[in-house]
Amino acid sequence: MTVKPLPFRPPPIHDELLSSWVGRLAKANHCSTEELCGYLGSGQGRVPERSNDLGQVDWIRVCSAVRRTQDEIAAMTLPDVTHHGVQYVSRHDFQYCPGCVAKSPDLVLRHWRLAWSMICEPCGQALATEYPAKDVSGKLRARAVPGAEALKTAAATNNPRRLRRGDLTWHLMAVLKIGNLRALTSGNERERLMALAAVGVSVIRPILGAAIILRGNERVVFELRRDFPQHRRLIERIRRVSQDLERWLPERRETERPSRQETHGVSRPTASKSALREARQAITELGPDANRQALLARADEIWRRSSGAKS
Repeated sequence: MTVKPLPFRPPPIHDELLSSWVGRLAKANHCSTEELCGYLGSGQGRVPERSNDLGQVDWIRVCSAVRRTQDEIAAMTLPDVTHHGVQYVSRHDFQYCPGCVAKSPDLVLRHWRLAWSMICEPCGQALATEYPAKDVSGKLRARAVPGAEALKTAAATNNPRRLRRGDLTWHLMAVLKIGNLRALTSGNERERLMALAAVGVSVIRPILGAAIILRGNERVVFELRRDFPQHRRLIERIRRVSQDLERWLPERRETERPSRQETHGVSRPTASKSALREARQAITELGPDANRQALLARADEIWRRSSGAKS
């Protein structure tokens, strides 16, 4: 059954979400979104937003009314991620572009719903969240950028290993009570930036990132063993690296002491920062999957060489 075309059909904006466009169609034709959905054959009055919601669409009726092809309409929906552990597509408007919304208050673009989007593609303005963080450091923002790029690449290539790695990272953050499984698409800017930064660590240096978090915390190791029994071997590997970090990076213990002990003519807190720098250089040279003994030996060699140069 065909229907008459709508009298007014403003064209969709590039990358506009289907529900946003249907809302603008309804406004242009002086009716409610529910009334327009009824006219298009959607009895529940709800506009499909995800590709897996299009199964019950009466395509002949819809395409006739809006004068668009099935492919054009389907391209305005969000990808189906129900089969992914990482929920990087939001069902809600957790961020927006202030400039674009000022021009078109009802506008919602597809990439605004994606966890890795931080910049509005049409205008280049930073996307805003419902609860902006005023005291977030520039360092945290900088760390979130590679995490966003890593997540985008993993999703675009449908890389199950990297997506799974990110999923485990957020579960770890949930156990540690420093994040939750929905942080990637949270309206809380600080919470989201921390989640994106964690993505970057989990993809680039997964073992080291987890070891830094677990350093000196045996209680959390116990909780991880209990919550992830299928990953006991990985947890033990992280625990061993964490114990090595305790020897290499003693700044936590040293900053708690009033006295400053000197080592090689340099205070221990300064030496620990240097050790972290050398450890990072060793990981960069040998790769994050290198044997931990090889990493420690290389870091020790770099540290001794730099100490000799300074003396």
